[in-house]
Amino acid sequence: MVTDGVTFAWLCDVFVAPEVRGRGVGKMLVAAVIEDLEPLGLKRTLLSTGDAHGLYAQFGFAPLAEPAKMMARVL
Repeated sequence: MVTDGVTFAWLCDVFVAPEVRGRGVGKMLVAAVIEDLEPLGLKRTLLSTGDAHGLYAQFGFAPLAEPAKMMARVL
């Protein structure tokens, strides 16, 4: 997790080893991160996922309402 501690956080990555997938480890990790961030009252927490949309949706993440406002510099 990267955050300025005031307005924004970015969940960089959640990695669960293949041998323990399907045991709720990912849910526990994301829940712990969300719990740690709650007291900060951040307006926005972003992440990028290729295949775990359902996991993150359980914690309130949704597609961007205005994706055209977002930009990226990819090297």
